Amino acid sequence: MKKFLIASHGDFAKEMVNSVQMIMGPAVNINFISMHPHTSIENIKEELNSLIMQGGEENEYIILTDVLGGSISNLCTEFVSNKVNIITGFNLPMMLEMISLQEKMDTNELIDHCINQGKKGIIHVNKVVQNNR
Repeated sequence: MKKFLIASHGDFAKEMVNSVQMIMGPAVNINFISMHPHTSIENIKEELNSLIMQGGEENEYIILTDVLGGSISNLCTEFVSNKVNIITGFNLPMMLEMISLQEKMDTNELIDHCINQGKKGIIHVNKVVQNNR
């Protein structure tokens, strides 16, 4: 089973989960970890370990972090394994696609597909409007 974890600086991860659940329903099961100025590195590591270990070895984890090279992303990389994948630079189109297709693709296919969808979701609307006039 695929499990999702969003990790970010500030409350970005929490609000992303709220947005996904608002669109797809409250039954969508995504965990989040938020790093604040008062949060210790050890607390984040313990929380990550707890979330990953609670699911058991049959689960695969996809951790989405806000920015490559950021402290929360760097902490998450310590957990990279065959069962833990990390993607940085997530956005809402990517998340919605990932949740809706999680059972239809294997993990690597899902990740590749959703990264492409995330990129497609970044659009300069002015150009679209100008081209449609």
